[in-house]
Amino acid sequence: MKYKVGHCFTTDYFAGSPRFRESKGSFLSLQSAQRRSNPSKNLGVSLVELLVSLSVAAILITVSAPGMKALIVNNRIDNVADEVYGSLMLARSEAIKRQRTVSLCSTVDDLTCDESNSGWHHGWLIFTDESDDGLLNDSDQLIRRIAEQSDLISIIWNRGYSLRFNSRGQTTQAGTFQICDQENSTDSKAIVISMTGRLRTEEQGACS
Repeated sequence: MKYKVGHCFTTDYFAGSPRFRESKGSFLSLQSAQRRSNPSKNLGVSLVELLVSLSVAAILITVSAPGMKALIVNNRIDNVADEVYGSLMLARSEAIKRQRTVSLCSTVDDLTCDESNSGWHHGWLIFTDESDDGLLNDSDQLIRRIAEQSDLISIIWNRGYSLRFNSRGQTTQAGTFQICDQENSTDSKAIVISMTGRLRTEEQGACS
């Protein structure tokens, strides 16, 4: 092709040529390959971003910590309350089934009743009470032995160290078991026993 002297060629002219399009495509492909070969430039985190993320995480942990502690305390109280409730139901049903007195008493040695009443959290015994005195004697039959509970839990029976159900499932005296967490005394659960032997649970505030 012949060109006239002094003819002015614009960039549009060169952009339309096959050689220019081929060169442009090679240059763009090279840039794309370079970006793919250096992923750290796209995925990297700056020091400022890292510090901000750590600060946010620390704030979230600080805010959620009290809630987590309260959840742990409530679960601990619920577990022990369920154990006490289940033991009372067992003693009552066994008294009706056997048609004789069945008693519960606190224990510290897993063998005898704790007449000093040092605390039900050490464990308790369920047994037939032939003499109807609330004590495990040689003539009585041990039905179940409940192991010591957590030291963080206190179990208080406001009628002392023992409780009896007669052959009709009735109790000799109404009362309340109170289950408290010793680390957090603002929450507790109560198991109320009526003279008829019926049980109910209640949520309570501070331990008494």
